[in-house]
Amino acid sequence: MRRGPRAMAALRGAGRGWRPLLLGLLMGGTASVQSQEDAASAKPLETEPGLEELLRQPLKQVPRDIEVSTAARFTQSASQAPTTTYVVTALDIARFGYRNMSDILRAMPGLYITKDNGFSYVGARGLGRPGDLNTRLLFLIDGMRINENVYDAALISEEFFVDADLIERVEFAPGPGSALYGNNAFLGVVNVITKRVDKMAGVEARASVDSVGVQHLRASWGHRSEAGWEGWLALSGTMQDRRPYPFDTGETPDPLESELRDQLWNRAKRLLLSFNAGGWAFRGGATSLAQGVPVQISEQNPDLLDQGYLISDNSFVSLSHERSLGPDWDLFASVSLKKSRYQERYPLIFEQTQQRRYYGTTARGRWSNWDLRLSTRRWLDHTVMAGVELQDDDLMRISQALEGESPFQEFFGINRRVGVFIQDEWQLSATQRLILGLRRDTSHVAEPKLNPRLAWVWNGVPDATLRLMYGGAFRAANLNEFALNSALGVPTPVPEQIKTYEASWEQALTPQLQYRAALYASRLSNLMELNQVDLPVYENSGQLRNIGSELDLERRWDQGASLRIGLSLQRTRDQHGAGLSNSPRALFKLFYSQPLAGDALQLSWQSFAMSRRHTAFQELPGYWLNNLNLLWRPRLDVDLSLGVYNLGGTRYLDRPASAAPAIKQEGRTFQLSVSWRLPS
Repeated sequence: MRRGPRAMAALRGAGRGWRPLLLGLLMGGTASVQSQEDAASAKPLETEPGLEELLRQPLKQVPRDIEVSTAARFTQSASQAPTTTYVVTALDIARFGYRNMSDILRAMPGLYITKDNGFSYVGARGLGRPGDLNTRLLFLIDGMRINENVYDAALISEEFFVDADLIERVEFAPGPGSALYGNNAFLGVVNVITKRVDKMAGVEARASVDSVGVQHLRASWGHRSEAGWEGWLALSGTMQDRRPYPFDTGETPDPLESELRDQLWNRAKRLLLSFNAGGWAFRGGATSLAQGVPVQISEQNPDLLDQGYLISDNSFVSLSHERSLGPDWDLFASVSLKKSRYQERYPLIFEQTQQRRYYGTTARGRWSNWDLRLSTRRWLDHTVMAGVELQDDDLMRISQALEGESPFQEFFGINRRVGVFIQDEWQLSATQRLILGLRRDTSHVAEPKLNPRLAWVWNGVPDATLRLMYGGAFRAANLNEFALNSALGVPTPVPEQIKTYEASWEQALTPQLQYRAALYASRLSNLMELNQVDLPVYENSGQLRNIGSELDLERRWDQGASLRIGLSLQRTRDQHGAGLSNSPRALFKLFYSQPLAGDALQLSWQSFAMSRRHTAFQELPGYWLNNLNLLWRPRLDVDLSLGVYNLGGTRYLDRPASAAPAIKQEGRTFQLSVSWRLPS
């Protein structure tokens, strides 16, 4: 979110008293491994592996029938989905040592991550505009929208609701998705599916520490009742006492670096719960992130620093129900209530009285989402789904004030979004399906928008799928964009729109070798972006044209080794032929995993390369990163992981906000983690 002009953002740490506890957990996990190995040696060998052990063994064939739900809003085979869907599974997360949502998204084709010291930004298909708060991707948790209502932001750092090891899989459906999802589904939809009790039963604990002082602790409990209900509860916390210095000083160190690092810290807490009974599902979650930032408090003495704070609190509860209304009719209904608060607290010293006061911006949001969908197979060869969605924004407010006094500037928003859609999946023949969709969205802040969807899926070649797709999407201005323009007397930008044509082909040449290729062309209009020259306001740009391709090759071996290579190429130009800032032409990704001792020990290598980019103030050279992760599973209920991130110590910069200095990115980092579970 928008940072204060004199603040240097950083993740915040927690109390130092956690260190002995984390050390004890790590030592306890090692002792648990030894005691369980001793106990195992006294038991007779099992003749056949159990179900869970089979599930944890590496796959020897490329999976073809993965079930996905994001592309069509109901579960179906990925080969039948109307759009290409990329999936990162729980096994991938553990094997490659993904620490958070940013790591997971970086593994997806066409996505790239940039960071400042307190926020992670995701770009898609070459579009990652300075100041964008991930508003052009729609994020879901178990199908529930989680973009907040003041900035339309998707929070993918420590504010994200779900710990990485609580995720069953992450689905990414690239391309316009407004025909099904409405606002924010501009460049794609990311759906995070959490684990069920079959993976969470009993008590589980996880602890990790890394070489830059990040310490993480999670505990969970899950239970499945004989009466038919199941549920789990997870609590976690992260701390970092001193963050690395965020700016590149070259060979001349900053004399204030030590003092600055004392005021750069991070503390985060998460709570997440899940409950299912019959066709009912209840979810609840809360996150709290507090960051320490150093702030200059005297213009006469720029070396005089004081402690500032960035605080982000988010919560939700949701209830959904799914049932069959007969042999050919299904009903889904859900309601969710959400709250968000983002606050900047910067100290200010009055020179005459030496009184300290805090000033800053506070953004508060409170809203509800309602969803009703009815689907039927009543007509031969047709699966028809119709639905209505409502987002009621009860509170949208941005205020700037001196703490304890009335705001000197305040903006309120009143909005209600209503979307009505229908989709028909028509089985033309045994090998052809046609998907037709249309959605109309209305709101208080924009004219009604109509977005179509058309896809043709052909399976005329064994183990192959051809898709031809067309779709549109839109994004209306949020309260932050309205407020910034209104404060300077500038009109609010009109909604931005995108139309995309795409063709994809995927084929399994053998059970162990598969490739995918996609070509797309998009026309974007009225893109909202921050003026970099005159007034700092949001303006609509002219038309943009974006073309690109995504290539993906996956190979597996009988011994359990796997390799995936991906290459994304794109080019975006405005009406004058000029390129965009923060828009890499090429992304290269490689993932290799090799068993070293059956399924008990796995070594995994991830490689990521990005081509050079330009920003409004400087050129950013390309870079190449390599990560290694060693995963040891001596028993089914114990995991030990050692990860090395940025193995080569590559020095590289990012500049996600043009008005702020370039930020030095993560150097070589080691992380040790242990988790163990006591089954119920």
